Amino acid sequence: MSPASDRRARRWHRVAPRLLAATALFAVGVPAAQAQTSRSVLDTGIPFDLPDTDRVTVLQRPHPELQALGVHAGAFLVFPQIDMAANATSNVFGATTDTVSDAYATIAPRIDARSDWSRHQLLAHARGTFRRYLDYPIKNEDGYDIGVESRLDIYGDSNLRAAVNADRIYITQLSGDFPRFAAASVPLDRQVASLRGTWAFNRLQLIGDVNVTRLNYSDTRALDGSLIDQDYLDRTATRMTARAEYNISPVTSLFVQGIYTLHDYKVVDFDFDRSGDELRVIGGAAFDLTPLIRTRLGVGYLTRHYDTAGIQDLNGLALDAQVDYLVTDLTTITLTARRDVRDAIVPGSPGYVAARLTAEIDHELLRSLILIARADLEKDDFSRIDRNDTLYHVGASALYTLNRSMVLTPSIDYSNRDSRGAQIGQRFNELRAGLSLTLRR
Repeated sequence: MSPASDRRARRWHRVAPRLLAATALFAVGVPAAQAQTSRSVLDTGIPFDLPDTDRVTVLQRPHPELQALGVHAGAFLVFPQIDMAANATSNVFGATTDTVSDAYATIAPRIDARSDWSRHQLLAHARGTFRRYLDYPIKNEDGYDIGVESRLDIYGDSNLRAAVNADRIYITQLSGDFPRFAAASVPLDRQVASLRGTWAFNRLQLIGDVNVTRLNYSDTRALDGSLIDQDYLDRTATRMTARAEYNISPVTSLFVQGIYTLHDYKVVDFDFDRSGDELRVIGGAAFDLTPLIRTRLGVGYLTRHYDTAGIQDLNGLALDAQVDYLVTDLTTITLTARRDVRDAIVPGSPGYVAARLTAEIDHELLRSLILIARADLEKDDFSRIDRNDTLYHVGASALYTLNRSMVLTPSIDYSNRDSRGAQIGQRFNELRAGLSLTLRR
């Protein structure tokens, strides 16, 4: 056995008993939370949906005999659910050297409710996501997500939607936003309010959306126990989106979309004021390349301007693409690509350009068993400092629906983050494994 293989064997010899201990933890109800991959703290706006047809992917295909029935409560249908998981990680702090392993337990209760009206709709949800580590409680997380959304039907497909939401997520070492040498994840509290109108005229559909998001970062702890200030990232983002879609045929549509965002930072004297505005304009089409290949492609231009003199704008190609290849009724291959601008959590840099490519294969082995394999590649190019990050991830999981009330999900994931330049960030690799049980009504 090679020295590297011997080190990996010894590491997972230590992790295995901890994974069993984590299983015992969630069995008695110790809170925990699921792992999080890299993502933007602002959502991507109005989602791009492929035209509805009778051809669907493996994960889109309904299975009425296995779906949760919910509980009727007056004019509402309520869906209670709880996810419990045991997990293990080979590198709990995302360290380059002297890595340490740990196990953690996850409990994620949730309740969703939707109205059962013939017209209009009201949705509400309340969710918790809790994580408890066996050896390193500094990594513990307590996440939540509470929100209400309403839809007022006007005529046909025209409607008005209003929504409010509050949640707490955590920035982890898997994100380009993560501060170097941090031990704990960074808590981020978000409050979102949005209003969206959709007007449909025959084949033409116009959509307008106004979204206000408040972001409040909490401080975190470094590996040496010192405090890492994150208050300089607190801000309010006001986003206005307009989109026009024209349906040429049942399987083909053209679109153009513009997103204008104002970023207003509370702290302006940390190193410089990151306030400014951003414009993202893309156009493209959703179409069937062949009867088995469904495609959505949007290409355009993005620019992020900063109010502080001397801070160079970030601009370039904007991309939003997805290809679904329906190999058979039981197998789907999905490719997605996106390029956008994100504000940086790193002192000295106002932001970075993130380009991400994802490939996923879903296979329905049985009606109750779906196998999933996924690979991600992300490149982050930071502005104003000498730093470029590369993150790649591969993983596999399974969705085993035992019955309407129980779903079992084993998973394994490997992540590697590389950082290069004079001001490098986290450089590490990590292997995670977990087993999740979902109980629902």
